[in-house]
Amino acid sequence: MTLALDLTEATVTFLLVAARIAGIIVTAPLFSSSYIPAMLRVAMVFVLALILTPGLHADASMTGVALSIGILVQFVVGTMMGLVLALFLSLFGMAGQVITYQLGVGLAVAANPGLLSEGSFLAEWETLLALFVFIVGGGPELMIVALHSSFQAISINALVIPGASFGFVTGLFQTVLEIALLMAAPLVMTGLIVNLAVGVLSRAFPQLNAYFFSLPINFGLSLLMFVIILPTMLAVMPTIWQHAWTDVSRLLVYLEGHA
Repeated sequence: MTLALDLTEATVTFLLVAARIAGIIVTAPLFSSSYIPAMLRVAMVFVLALILTPGLHADASMTGVALSIGILVQFVVGTMMGLVLALFLSLFGMAGQVITYQLGVGLAVAANPGLLSEGSFLAEWETLLALFVFIVGGGPELMIVALHSSFQAISINALVIPGASFGFVTGLFQTVLEIALLMAAPLVMTGLIVNLAVGVLSRAFPQLNAYFFSLPINFGLSLLMFVIILPTMLAVMPTIWQHAWTDVSRLLVYLEGHA
């Protein structure tokens, strides 16, 4: 005796749309934060799927294995879109972590249950500030626009994802790391210069305790440099988010198979 599940076109469409939205909610900045209750995130998936379903048409013949694969593909597509933005958010935390170690207070680690992460106070501060810029810059609204555009780039009936899109997302890891190092470069160079100067002094005056002598100088100059570059860092944040949205658009091109 076999049990057959007869799904209507609207039901199949709803499931596929909800899977893609769920992928975005799981990975995208703000949406994936535990500051938003889990039930609210589930409600967001349900409501957005209800809104978008009437304008889309899935293959009602997709059942069983084909439907399972389709749901998985849609979830991966949404995850990739959210991951692009999550990577750019993470670069602020990486830059803050490098700056914290340069200041010599890297052992001051705090847990942030809201972001489900653990790091230095400066890394958490920069991450929250970048998240604030993301919200003020219309990030949630742009995410909805990108979601709507994604259904034009790759159909909800797709059972495969263009391989080039995975290579594109993987390549963003290098881009994000380079930007994070560039943001922290002034303080890293400051610390390098101080350490070199102290090293020369320790060679010239062996009786000098180079370690205790360098600590206050390194901290003071690094803190001064951080105050100097802070306005520039704040001004650069919107530009970095614009770069992130550009990469989301490029991802949609890869998903469309035109790249």
